[in-house]
Amino acid sequence: MDDLFRGETLQARFSRALAIRRAVDRKEFFEAWEFFARSRGSLQSCPSSSCSAHSTLVDLAGGHGLVAALFAVFEHKRFETILVLDAKIPKSFGAVFDAATEVAPWVAQNLDYQERFVDDETALPDGCAVTCLHGCNTLTDTAIRISARARANTLAVMPCCYAQTAEGAPIALRRSLGVSVAADIHRTYELERLGYTVNWRSIPSQITPMNRLLLGRKDTSSALR
Repeated sequence: MDDLFRGETLQARFSRALAIRRAVDRKEFFEAWEFFARSRGSLQSCPSSSCSAHSTLVDLAGGHGLVAALFAVFEHKRFETILVLDAKIPKSFGAVFDAATEVAPWVAQNLDYQERFVDDETALPDGCAVTCLHGCNTLTDTAIRISARARANTLAVMPCCYAQTAEGAPIALRRSLGVSVAADIHRTYELERLGYTVNWRSIPSQITPMNRLLLGRKDTSSALR
């Protein structure tokens, strides 16, 4: 983890700029970096010119905006536009934004924060890529639902607080596998029903016990089922 701060790489300079400003707490800092590292290669917006947002990534319930800032700093050639959507812009986003623009001036043009309710089905542009880190309870399911409505090409979610969501999973799975695994199996079936191929990954449990990523990619070989 110390490698994030050493040297004069863009990664190290951005990490130090965040640390100097105390932009986010330690746990959220490492959560965002690990989530970004394990999802960045899987996320791509719609390659078709018919999509209204063929190079847009949307971070739903983005909070302090660090996940979006990481994509804006390091994946600006893949995504021309990075949007953070949440009900209210927190003060911490200002520090994240300042740190990002200090080391990567292009962020000022490609990162935007919009105050929108996450369940607003008009919030996502057609064919975008979607991220949602620690969407609590049913918020992850809302992210999945509106992503499918917007025909998101890819999405990466890391669920949190499973109690409500697990109610939809079979009792036998909850008893045998535990609430969190049962809930994410249930989500995986739902994503496949909506036309996505799904992979599971994880970040180190030392950073957070809620560490499972669900990565979905639109299955272009079949229509929505």
